[in-house]
Amino acid sequence: MKRMALVFTVVLSMLTVVGCWDRREVNDIALVIAMAIDKEPNGLYRLSVQVPLVSSLGGASGGGGGTSGDKSYYVDSAVGETIRVANNKIQARMSRHLYYAHHRVVIIGEQLAKEGFSEPLDIISRFPENRLTAYIVMTKGKAISLLEAQPQFERFSGEAIREMVKAITIPVTIKDISQMLNTPGVDAFLPIFEAIDSQPKGKSKEIGATGIGIFRGDKLVGKYTSQEVGGLHWFQRTFDSFSTLLDLGSGQRFSVYFQKGRANIEPAIKNGRIHYNIRIYTTVGVVENMSTYDLSERKVNLMIEKKLEKDITESIQKIINKTKETRSDTIGLGIILARNYPIEWKRKYRDHWNDVLPHITSSIESHVQVSNVGQTTTNITKEDP
Repeated sequence: MKRMALVFTVVLSMLTVVGCWDRREVNDIALVIAMAIDKEPNGLYRLSVQVPLVSSLGGASGGGGGTSGDKSYYVDSAVGETIRVANNKIQARMSRHLYYAHHRVVIIGEQLAKEGFSEPLDIISRFPENRLTAYIVMTKGKAISLLEAQPQFERFSGEAIREMVKAITIPVTIKDISQMLNTPGVDAFLPIFEAIDSQPKGKSKEIGATGIGIFRGDKLVGKYTSQEVGGLHWFQRTFDSFSTLLDLGSGQRFSVYFQKGRANIEPAIKNGRIHYNIRIYTTVGVVENMSTYDLSERKVNLMIEKKLEKDITESIQKIINKTKETRSDTIGLGIILARNYPIEWKRKYRDHWNDVLPHITSSIESHVQVSNVGQTTTNITKEDP
């Protein structure tokens, strides 16, 4: 009897094991590394995907799949009324199933950015196969041009963009852009990347960060140049270290590295006018001394600190001016106002914050401390006085 009960239990448990009935073998899928979305002149969407050619990854030779022999990836694209329709057209000529769970970057074309990109991004957030942690960037011109670039340090342009987003610009993920678009009091921004001729000019196209796109809602309304981007670093949730050139004139130059930084923003409402007191605190290290100054002298450090304070103040003032000009709050000044004046924000400002922005005023203070000058205080190639 006990043996019958044991057999019955084993048989019953086997019925609950469904097995891998919906499995998909690795050699039956095409891993999408990066995807690009463009808006065509006829109003259709163009979806482009970058897929590695597995047979080409093991050696220098490659080819097949419609690509040239020296490429280890394949770029295909199609147009459709929706992104899903375009995807189905690509899939119809693919021998493997397109698999998006490993894509790292989504690229938005300039025309799509100008007309609004929220609708085509719907499919990315709707299906769990797509990653909300993927980075999103935009480009000047067609987004597919970035996928077709051939950087030399990475096998795939999608991987190169991913690494550069983390290293040299302000990263924005799909999750970040969704929160920006759905939060009153802050507007979206996206890093801008372009395909650039290698130097000295060769056959390859390198990829470079050239600025940041400014959005009102989901539409592009302006751009920060690469020189202006530094002023936006101070207002991010986490401060990412970056370097800059300090020019004192007469050929006296330093390269400095901002190690730590934070912004203290205090809003005030007086007589119906909104004013922001902005204070920046940062510590810097000198990484290159292209001058005749001796960094062991306190007066030299003070001079560097004062010049950096002036430069930081000017860079932030440019960000404020462009915020008022474009009526786009990439800093998040509206969120700060809402935290300090919740009643006034809800009653008076939330529903038309972009129209209020041109009328705000601000005062900016910068406080810099030189904390590290390296192992030497003077240029070692110059003779001591």
